[in-house]
Amino acid sequence: MSQKNNAPSYNNDPLATPVQFIKGVGPKLAGVFKSRDIETLKDLLYFFPRKYEDRSQLTKIKDLTEGGTSSLKLIARQHALRPLSGRFSKIFEVKAQDSEGQWISLKWFRIFKGFEKKFEPGTPFIATGTMKLFGSGREMVHPEIQFDLEDDLHVGRIVPVYTEIDGIPTKSLRKILDTALDMGRRALKEELPSTVLKKHNLPSLPIAIQQAHFPDTNHQPSIDRLIYEEFFKFEYHVLSQRMNLQKEKGHLIEVAALQKSLATLLPSLPFELTAGQKQSMFDIVKDLSSGHPMNRLLQGDVGAGKTAVALLSALATMDQKAADGKHYQAAIMAPTEILAEQHYNNTLKIFGAKTPVKMLVGKTPAAERKLIQAHLDSGEPCLLIGTHALIEDPVKFTNLGLVIIDEQHRFGVEQRRKLREKSRIQPHTLIMTATPIPRTLALTAYGDLEVSLISERPPGRSPIKTHLIHSTGTSKMNDFVRKQLSEGRQAYFIFPLVQDSEEEGFTHLTSAISAAETLANETFPEFKVGLLHGKLSGKEKAAIMDRFRANEVQILVSTTVVEVGVDVPNATVMVIEHAERFGLSQLHQLRGRIGRGQHQSTCFLKTGRPPHMPTPERLEVMVETEDGFKIAEADLELRGPGEFLGTRQSGSLPFKIASLVRDQEWLTKAREDVLELLKTDPSCALPENAPFKVYLANSGRHESAHLKTS
Repeated sequence: MSQKNNAPSYNNDPLATPVQFIKGVGPKLAGVFKSRDIETLKDLLYFFPRKYEDRSQLTKIKDLTEGGTSSLKLIARQHALRPLSGRFSKIFEVKAQDSEGQWISLKWFRIFKGFEKKFEPGTPFIATGTMKLFGSGREMVHPEIQFDLEDDLHVGRIVPVYTEIDGIPTKSLRKILDTALDMGRRALKEELPSTVLKKHNLPSLPIAIQQAHFPDTNHQPSIDRLIYEEFFKFEYHVLSQRMNLQKEKGHLIEVAALQKSLATLLPSLPFELTAGQKQSMFDIVKDLSSGHPMNRLLQGDVGAGKTAVALLSALATMDQKAADGKHYQAAIMAPTEILAEQHYNNTLKIFGAKTPVKMLVGKTPAAERKLIQAHLDSGEPCLLIGTHALIEDPVKFTNLGLVIIDEQHRFGVEQRRKLREKSRIQPHTLIMTATPIPRTLALTAYGDLEVSLISERPPGRSPIKTHLIHSTGTSKMNDFVRKQLSEGRQAYFIFPLVQDSEEEGFTHLTSAISAAETLANETFPEFKVGLLHGKLSGKEKAAIMDRFRANEVQILVSTTVVEVGVDVPNATVMVIEHAERFGLSQLHQLRGRIGRGQHQSTCFLKTGRPPHMPTPERLEVMVETEDGFKIAEADLELRGPGEFLGTRQSGSLPFKIASLVRDQEWLTKAREDVLELLKTDPSCALPENAPFKVYLANSGRHESAHLKTS
């Protein structure tokens, strides 16, 4: 089966051999592999199949089932290359028979030069593909073909199917991987502790890699081993990073002093803290007084009251003095100017005009920036609220005691690090998110953070009713909106595009600009309509939001620029047009803009799809629940962790074979085993942990940098 290769090893390590030296690759294909981050023999061995097909038995044509994948031993009888109208200029068709004389048609819409000459009448071959009925006959479109009937790499076994890389067929990838295994199998060294392999009855690394690519009948233990290994390594880096952070010395603030400050701040709040808010404050005070840097994630659904907890934490910290006798300072970084201004205004509104709070955003004049920096340099208490402007070079703090990152998924790891480095002391860090994070992701991407959760809705807020609306229900929906507006309420109309597009796939979408005109002149001429989108200047955005908050504008037409942080309690209606164009997380965030006051709120998810077409699953989820964690779990299942998080949020999760949705049981096992290792043998000095110690020495630094998540 294997094709021998005599390429020299690279730097005395066969696994480091560049892929171009593997038989069947060469410089040109090496460039294609590089586009998928496959540069060495080891990278290639960790490029796993996307699925497996059981081709251990050849099928007769009469036994084919429509939609099923089968392998057939055939004899070519005739072939033709015919012109075709439409998208494809030609179609190549082969008519073939099996040993029982049954016929099947094989079709290709794209072929390479000379392909048709391979099917001369009487030529035997094996075709693998999905059969479908066409008229009274059977056909396969773009089947995989094998002319060498003695080659058992592609049939007569469980066969791996790889994701095509820029046109490299899976059959070619199969041959390349077979050669790669022959070159690198003996060089693969065990990297996991022997105790965990024995505990979970998992095979060695060389066996697991071999079985993952070319499996025998039962290859699941090998797949499980590779899944477990990815989770084990990831959790080690995350948890050891967390352990190291806990060892760092942070500035200690006395519990009694914090409690005294909070006692003077709490009466300013216009509401009673919920149980979740009180517990979060307890967690934060405990961290601030621990002597180690706080690194806490504060989760809370939209409208749960995270901002109040953040402001109390910041102001209580600023009330204390550092070792040099100067006050601590605090910073809140928000993703948009609208949200930063809202935090600034809320701080002044709740705690009074004498509160030492400043705002720094992109439009802040140079003269005001100098005054802000002078205040920071003075060592006086200061809460600086801003956007990315906070991490610009001129900004420096005297004693930055607390960093608060709002809507953390909008900021990259590097941006968060830059803000923490704005002070000569190690600040405490509080990260807030209104995007509920499922437990599986919290254990991985945020495994180095302590987590606080505010699960309750603030008192007095009623559930939001959510309805799916087709175009046929528009009139009834508009009547409902009109009634709400007549009673003094306000409404959002959200659109996916700012302006009409001529791009293919977008021409049918209504844009915010055209919709605002229609709503103002035709649908709701008796009410004031405002328009908000990302192309407006910061000053224009602020002006329209001020008018909307004051109810001078009853309908706000907007794009997703209102997704985060906009708080207008009088707005009770949310209409999301072309709702199928938005992701679950976006829909949940948008819906969270309403239901923030005492009046009943209603969200309409409007879709252009006809009623007889299937409803996208995420829209059904939105109708069924308001629970942010249920929505987050569904979002994780529908999109996968990479899409759910976004690479800016956490660095890319390095899972090639493990799935956070499918493999939660292995994630838990790996995490428990890593915690035990860090507890009993953190330096991996015991003989059974020697393989993992070698792994850490050889690649730990590189992977640690790659795996860092905050």
